[in-house]
Amino acid sequence: MKIALIADSYRPETGGPSEILKETKSALKKKNIKISIFTNDEFKKKNYLLKKKIEKFDICHLYGVWTFFHIKTFLIAYSLKKKIIIHPLGYFEPWSLNQKRIKKKIALKIYQSRFLFKSNLIHCASKLEEKNILKLGKSLKTKVMPYGILNKFIKKKIEKKKINKKAIFFSRIHKKKGIENLINAWMKVNNSHWCLDIYGPVEDKKYLQQLKLSIKKNDNIRILNPIYDTNKKFKIFEKYDFMILPTFSENFGFIILESLARGLPVLTTKNTPWDDIKKKNLGWISSNSKLSLIKILKKIFYVSKKDNNYFYVKSKNAISYAHNFGWNLVSKQYVNVYKKLLNE
Repeated sequence: MKIALIADSYRPETGGPSEILKETKSALKKKNIKISIFTNDEFKKKNYLLKKKIEKFDICHLYGVWTFFHIKTFLIAYSLKKKIIIHPLGYFEPWSLNQKRIKKKIALKIYQSRFLFKSNLIHCASKLEEKNILKLGKSLKTKVMPYGILNKFIKKKIEKKKINKKAIFFSRIHKKKGIENLINAWMKVNNSHWCLDIYGPVEDKKYLQQLKLSIKKNDNIRILNPIYDTNKKFKIFEKYDFMILPTFSENFGFIILESLARGLPVLTTKNTPWDDIKKKNLGWISSNSKLSLIKILKKIFYVSKKDNNYFYVKSKNAISYAHNFGWNLVSKQYVNVYKKLLNE
């Protein structure tokens, strides 16, 4: 069984998708699966024949949609009668579909819907993503397979520590991530004892400048350079009390899983598939409004001042919960799906 994980890019600047591809490959190799990653970046650089590359694999697992590279790869794989799995990476979530809406409607009508229906399977990272994809067609063949995290990255234990009064945002600097809401809410709460650090790769430099201007007179908010090394990232996490991702849309939210695995409670929104954060006491769930964020931040600051164990309990719960997503367990789902697909 030979599997190709195919993506437009594998660069660290893409954020979560790069980590997901890397960890998926690493985990499945341990299951004796012959697996490779190839991308449009590599294709352009090495100038190989795409058809000869695809011929080597039994299953083409495409990460992403829309681009010319995905179109070309799908058509070649289909002509070679390869098994095709499409993982949309959240591009069919309502928020994403509303961006460049007319172009996407045209693309859906001309080719993208056909690709979805002609694929052997659509890989959904969460039940939320599956629900939104099935709006495009109830007969689409879908399978929910969450992302995993390498078990070596799940913290062994959590110790009680002094509250640092620091929160972290760690994701792409993108309008989808709700950073403006976060900055506005943080400044409105006006708690001079707490600091917010924002890390992430930048796609739009003008947007970054807007954010920097908005925090110009606030010493408690910093926008810092992105961190791409996983070990360095997790070491930085140790300095913070909780992570905030006030996103408008996530098909999964890999950074949420990484944060929980390191014992970092998470404040995120109801537009992620992480209802368990509230149910299992791993953090807090907000609506996408600034007022909701303000209310929750005030509660966090007030309760943590009175209760020294406020973050510790959530941290302990988070690490225990993250084991459900360890690749030792999750990889079995992938292997079973691949085997079943090849036997059809």
